[in-house]
Amino acid sequence: MTSDTATGRRTDPQVQRILAAARSEFEQYGVRRATMDDIALRAGISRRTLYRRFPTKDALFELLVLRETDTLLERLARAAAGREPGEAVAACFTLFFELLERSALARRIVTSEPELLLGPAGRPRGLPIAEAGDRVARTLRRSGVTMPEADLRAVSELLVRLTVSLLLDPEGQLDISDPAAVREYSRRYLARLVW
Repeated sequence: MTSDTATGRRTDPQVQRILAAARSEFEQYGVRRATMDDIALRAGISRRTLYRRFPTKDALFELLVLRETDTLLERLARAAAGREPGEAVAACFTLFFELLERSALARRIVTSEPELLLGPAGRPRGLPIAEAGDRVARTLRRSGVTMPEADLRAVSELLVRLTVSLLLDPEGQLDISDPAAVREYSRRYLARLVW
């Protein structure tokens, strides 16, 4: 993942409390309206301790997004296990939108603050597109995809970018809130990319 794992922050109980507090504040008030003071209070730590761990709210938000993304990608890899490539794509694409629909944090950000996921010039901020693409490629390879590595990496990145695009702008032919429609769409159009 990131240096987060290397420094031990992944299992640091204080960081876990801070992230849980930040998640609660962000879900309830949105990222922009949540304050570091309120996050520190909810985490049961001093403001100074919070700023020592996370110098800015942006840094805290970014780590939370990276953690959420990591957990999501792990769940998708488990969902793809034992499936043939096209069915793995359909299962993961469908599960992705189902999980995001159940996530209060994702719903809050996507519906009221989607611009927070984009940095300068519309580039993803906090969303590890390249890393997600690599992990999708590994998952698809385990599902039996035999295409050349360069093609698989390109297709995997395309799948990630398409998913992010649908998440940020859901208006269109596909109703991403309808799991049956998402599954049919992914079987009909996306599964072909890995054959």
